[in-house]
Amino acid sequence: LAERLRQSTFNAFHNIVKLALKERVDAVIIAGDIFDSADRSLQAQLKFRRGLQELSDAEIPSFIAFGNHDPLDGWSASLEWPERVHFFSGKEIERRPLWREGRVFADIYGRSFPTREVRDNLALQFQVSPSPAYSVAVLHTNVGNDVNHDNYAPCALEDLVSRRVDYWALGHVHQHRVLRAADPAVVYSGNSQARHPREGGKKGCCLVTLQKGSSPQIRFVPIDDIRFHWENLDLSGVDSRDDILRAARNRCELLGEQSDGRDIVLRLSLTGRTRLHSDLNKGGELQAIEEEIQRDFDLTDPRIWIEMDLQTAGTYDVDSLRKGKDFIADIVSLYDAALTGEHRDELREVLKPLFESWQGRGYLEAVSDDELQDLLVQARALTLDLMVPEK
Repeated sequence: LAERLRQSTFNAFHNIVKLALKERVDAVIIAGDIFDSADRSLQAQLKFRRGLQELSDAEIPSFIAFGNHDPLDGWSASLEWPERVHFFSGKEIERRPLWREGRVFADIYGRSFPTREVRDNLALQFQVSPSPAYSVAVLHTNVGNDVNHDNYAPCALEDLVSRRVDYWALGHVHQHRVLRAADPAVVYSGNSQARHPREGGKKGCCLVTLQKGSSPQIRFVPIDDIRFHWENLDLSGVDSRDDILRAARNRCELLGEQSDGRDIVLRLSLTGRTRLHSDLNKGGELQAIEEEIQRDFDLTDPRIWIEMDLQTAGTYDVDSLRKGKDFIADIVSLYDAALTGEHRDELREVLKPLFESWQGRGYLEAVSDDELQDLLVQARALTLDLMVPEK
């Protein structure tokens, strides 16, 4: 699986190149994070160059900005890049012409991250010159200070709207999002290949058609090589291991039918209140169930790799505990407040040193509100499991 995952990002980029050649596009635009780290592997750079060479040979130019994962100050091999490839500078906004049929069809503006930690509002630095050509801006940014993503090159949507740009091609957010459909269009294409189960669902690129007098036509095209899913399987009322196996197999089969032939990596979270909770927490129990299901899908097409994690709880009644007048009721009340967001900012302040000053912070990613909610639910279950005898 590890080798399959390593190759999946290369395969996804190859799928982008094939799509561009098939559709005979005027240009390919990449808005950062081509590489996952500043120290880019030679293998990754060579495969990237090979794809860009295919595009250049077909007279398709590429316009590329680098982001926080692959800033310009990172290591890069001394390679010659194809003629029609332009990497945007990290010093200032650049404008590059896109030619079609002997005239400038569009002006492509962009800027790369010179270093990983870019906190300035780069959007306000874009100055678009008056021109009959389309204006397309390429930027790696966090629009609206989204707490689910690191706040690099932050800006507001209003900043982008004010810049007289026809189309904003944005990077940084790994989900496909259309923040604004026209006047101007503001679009995150998302990443082309998920890297872990939190990046679930279809991944791909945007095929955009610009035509004067009409709004941009934006078509999301899935080109991922492996599809990740993170799903919950509710075991409430489930009393036997066979029922767990049956439900998990059914979920895997359904996802396989919906994957368009792509292999799947599935993280299946077992949730709910069940009498099996104590047994599932015993050493080796969950692994045995996982291995039994995995055997069923090792040779299927598409292939499915499954990983389970346990978020079940005992059969105690939280509502009854909440109504009590004892210490346990106070504990439940505190968790209720945290789960409703009452202490969310305070909780994030507690976690801040872990993400800002801990020496291993470079390996961490921002915790989204949904992930924080899941962690609180798990913490409550663990607390009550230790404090409340199971019925």
